[in-house]
Amino acid sequence: MPRHALRSAVFLAILVLGAYSQIVQALLIRESLVVFYGNEVSLGAFYGSWLLWITLGSLAMAHWRDRRWVQQPLPTLRVLILLLPLLLAVQIVGLRGVRWLLDVSPTQFVPLGQLFLSLFLATLPSGLVIGLAFPLACKALQPAEGGEAGNRETVKAVSWLYIMDASGALLGGVLFTFVLIQWFGVWRTIGLVTLLLVTVVWLLAREQRRGLRLLLGTLAIAGLLLLATPLANRVDRAMEKLRFATLQPGLELIDAVETRYGHRALARLGDQYSLVVDGQIAASFPLPRQTAQEAAYLYSQTRGAKRVLMFGGLASGLATELLRYPVERIDLVEQDRRAFEMLKPWLPEKTRKSLQDPRFHLHFQDGRRFANRLKAGAGYDLVLVLDDVPTSAYSNRYFTLEFYRNL
Repeated sequence: MPRHALRSAVFLAILVLGAYSQIVQALLIRESLVVFYGNEVSLGAFYGSWLLWITLGSLAMAHWRDRRWVQQPLPTLRVLILLLPLLLAVQIVGLRGVRWLLDVSPTQFVPLGQLFLSLFLATLPSGLVIGLAFPLACKALQPAEGGEAGNRETVKAVSWLYIMDASGALLGGVLFTFVLIQWFGVWRTIGLVTLLLVTVVWLLAREQRRGLRLLLGTLAIAGLLLLATPLANRVDRAMEKLRFATLQPGLELIDAVETRYGHRALARLGDQYSLVVDGQIAASFPLPRQTAQEAAYLYSQTRGAKRVLMFGGLASGLATELLRYPVERIDLVEQDRRAFEMLKPWLPEKTRKSLQDPRFHLHFQDGRRFANRLKAGAGYDLVLVLDDVPTSAYSNRYFTLEFYRNL
C-alpha cells in the first residue's frame, strides 16, 4: 500500500475509533444506570475502570514492543478493530443480565463491591482493545527510515492521530446524543458501528486474503441486517424483556424507548400502569382517589389560585384533577417528548381529554430553560415541581413538591 494511502487509512481508523469510544461509553453508561437504578457511584466506577483498561492496554504495547505482531502492526490492528462490535454486543448483554448473574433482588441496590467488580469487568473488552489499538496505529505510521527526519515525521504523524482521535470523539458524542440514540436505538447503532469498522479494516488491507474477505463480508451482512431490517427490533424486544425481568419481575412490559434523557419503559400489573425510568418505577396510574386528595391538598395551599405552573407529573393525572377547580390556566412542562408519545395511548381517557382543555397548555422543553425565559411577574399563583424520577439513588420517594408564590 502506498505510504500516503496508509497514512490516510490509519487517520480514518483513529477518527472512527474515537467516535466508537464515545458511542460505547454512552451505551454502557446508560445500561449501567438502568441496572444499577441510577446510582451515581456507578459513573465513577465506570470511568475509573474504562481509563484503567485503556492505560493497561497502552502499557502492554510498550512492554511487547519487540514482538513480531507489534513490529508488523497492521494485521494486529485489523483484528482488534473487527473484534470491537462483537465485544460491544457481549458487554451490553452482560450488563443487562448482571442482576441475574449476581443474584441480586430487584428490590435491592447492588452492593458496592459487586457494582465495582461488575463495571470493572464490563469495561474490560472495549477499553483494553482501544488501549492496544492506539499505539499500534502510531507504530504503523513510523517511517522505515530512521534518523532525525524520520523522528520529526513520526512526531508529526502521531500528533495528527491525537487530533483525529479527539475529533472522532466529538463527532461520536454529538451523533449519539442527537441522532443515534434518538432514531436508531441500541442495536441499529451497533449495526452502523459494525459497518464503519468493517469499512476501516477494508481500507487498511487493500490486498485482502480470502479469509479476511469472508470475515469482512459476514460482519458487513450482520451490520446491514441490524441497521436496515426488522431484526434490530426483534433483538431489542428480546433484550428488553431479559433486562426488565431482572428489574421489575412482577410487571408486564408493554413498551420501552431509549431517548436522549435515558431509558423509559411502560409496564402493567392488572389494571394499573407504571412508568419505569432507568429501572425504577417513577409514576403509577390510574390512582384516582390518591390523585384527587393530592390535588385538593395542593389547591388548598393557595385558595383562589388562577394560574398554575407544573414541571413534570403528567402521568400521575394531577393536572387533570386540578382542572376540576376554578383555575384559568395550567402550564405543564415535560422534558421528554418521545416518552410522552409512548405513554399517551395508555393514559386514562380522562387524562387524554384534559389535553384538549383550553386551559391546559403542554410544553416540551427543559424545565430550567422554561423558567429562565419567564418574564418577571409572570403571575403564577402556584408552581409545582413534580420530579418523575426518584430524587436520589437511595431515596424511595417518587416525587417531590415545591411551592412558590408569584413566580
